[in-house]
Amino acid sequence: MKKVFVSGCFDILHAGHIEFFSQAKALGDWLVVCFAGDASLQMHKKRRPSIPEIHKKKLLEALRMVDQVEIGEDAILGLDFRTHFLRIKPDILAVTEDDRYETEKRQLCAETGCVYTVLSKSLEFDKISTSEIILRIKSQ
Repeated sequence: MKKVFVSGCFDILHAGHIEFFSQAKALGDWLVVCFAGDASLQMHKKRRPSIPEIHKKKLLEALRMVDQVEIGEDAILGLDFRTHFLRIKPDILAVTEDDRYETEKRQLCAETGCVYTVLSKSLEFDKISTSEIILRIKSQ
């Protein structure tokens, strides 16, 4: 069984995340989604999460293409998922083309024999980020 691993904040799920998960799942048989826990999100984004992590976990678990959900809690910038990654031993680490922690993730893949794979952010609709969604909500 080929395991694919993705990580991110996924603070407010949106269609771009769903497309990313679908593309990642197509690379293998088992998709693991690890999202930044509340403390990690605070460290990465310098803000509190928009929704509690247990709610986010339940939302991710309900997605048909997602087979396993983990909460990243390691205090390593860009690699808050390291403990889960080393335990799960995925075959592929899928990232988006604008991943800010490419160097750190490539190093982790080199250490573990995992294939680092970049997925395109080509969508059939306009892109939106969690930050943009938050700004829209605040402006109402």
